[in-house]
Formats: sequence, C-alpha cells, structure tokens
Amino acid sequence: MSANALTWIVVFAGTTYGLAGFAREQVCTFMCPWPRLQGAIWDPEAYTVNYRDYRGEQRTSAKKAAELRLQGKPAGDCVDCGQCVTVCPIGIDIREGPNFACINCGLCVDACDGVMSKLGRARGLIDYESWANIERGWRKEAPVNRLVRPKTIGLAAACMALAGTLAIAFASRTAATLSVEHDRDPVAVRLSDGSVRNAYTVKLLNKSSVPRVYTLKVSGVDVQMAIIGNEGMAPIKVAPDASQTVRVTLTKTASGQRDVVFTANDETGATVLSVKDKFVER
Repeated sequence: MSANALTWIVVFAGTTYGLAGFAREQVCTFMCPWPRLQGAIWDPEAYTVNYRDYRGEQRTSAKKAAELRLQGKPAGDCVDCGQCVTVCPIGIDIREGPNFACINCGLCVDACDGVMSKLGRARGLIDYESWANIERGWRKEAPVNRLVRPKTIGLAAACMALAGTLAIAFASRTAATLSVEHDRDPVAVRLSDGSVRNAYTVKLLNKSSVPRVYTLKVSGVDVQMAIIGNEGMAPIKVAPDASQTVRVTLTKTASGQRDVVFTANDETGATVLSVKDKFVER
C-alpha cells in the first residue's frame, strides 16, 4: 500500500471516529449547516418536528391520567417518559418548543408513537406539524395545510433558477482552454539584424478524459513563431485532465505594434481555441 493511500485512510478513519465517537451531538449543533439553513427558510406554516402541547399537557402518568379523566378533569396524553429526549441525537427536549439545533430526523416522532401505541392512544403527539397549526390546536380550530404560499413559491423558483444556471454552465462547458501571458521583463528584444522578438507563455488545459494533441498557430501579424524545446513545431500533447505549458517566441521584421492571435486546434478539428494578445515593438 502506498504512503498516499495510507495517509488518506488514516485521515478519513480518524475524522469519522472523531466526529461520530467524540463530537457526536456537537457536530449537529455547531458544525452541521442544515439547522441554520432550515432556520433561514422557516416560517409558521413550515412543517417541522413539533410537540402538540395542546394535547400533551398537563403531563402525568398513565394511571394518574386515567384517574383524572374518570373525575372529569383534563389530563394530557404525555406520560413524561422521556423517550423523545433519549433517542434524540442532539439530546434536546422537543416538548420545550422548537430548537434551532433540531435536524428534524424524526426519531422522537417514532419513539413517541411507540409509547402512544402501547398505551392505546392516538399517534402524533410529536409529529411533523406547523407552528401555526399548534396555535390553532389551542384555539380548538381545525388544522390548515398551506403547502403553496409565497415563501415556498419563491424558494421553488430560486431552486429552479439555480438548477437552470448549473445546466447551462455544464452545457456550455468547454473541453479545453488556452491562455497566453506576454513576458513583461523585457517586453520586447531587438535582435542584431534589426528584427524584434516577443516571448509568451502559452498554457493549454485539457478538460476532457482523453489525451489531446493540439497544433498551435498565430495570425494577425507577419511573424516567425518558435516553440522553445519543440523542434520542428511538433504538435503539443496534453494528457487527460492536465495542462501543458510551452514557451513561444515571435520574431517580426516589419515595424509597428499590432494584435496577434494565438490559435490551437486539436487533432479532431472539433476544438478551436483562440486568444488575442499584443506584439510590442520598442
């Protein structure tokens, strides 16, 4: 096994064991972005894990609740067993009200439904419910489900816009890029025969999963091009998901500063890259 593979195994194992074995609920409370995001998009009509306190209060044991009901006195369905707190990965008590650290995993819902089933009472004492319906329950009003409202329409539109932007970005993604950087010091060199030479750093990036071979050309100005270290102007080979940088010199005999266009074509002819730069004469 290579040292690189062993290093990553140790990193992933250590991170997993550290977060799951030691940090545990602290991950959900302080590191997980979902509760913060959920709090930002929450509104009174949003469905989150809630405790129907209008039904559960006052809390008392099953035996005591039966006695109170025989006497015609009110008694809540909650028997204060604490199972909802025990199963919560963060250790919060949902009966105290909504909590920003709640990740809405629903474990407390299942635990409470199990207790209610054993006691022969209706499920849903803790359930996915809107805060507006909790308040309606105290007023003895029927629950109202408003799934389509301005906030959900806005969020759906934002998600669709984001998905469309990503789709356009992926569809218009190029398989390669070409960049040219002109030397700055010196910008131009005058040779002994009176001609002027400019030097450039040309970088070809192959984003595809197959190797490509590019042919580099220049246009726009009458110059003589040379690729340093590439005798005979051989095509430039670029590996998959890699880049290749070459040094290019352009030598010009006629005077005048003009734009020069670098063009790179792959062997298939499907990809044509071009970049405009300046040929400087001093």
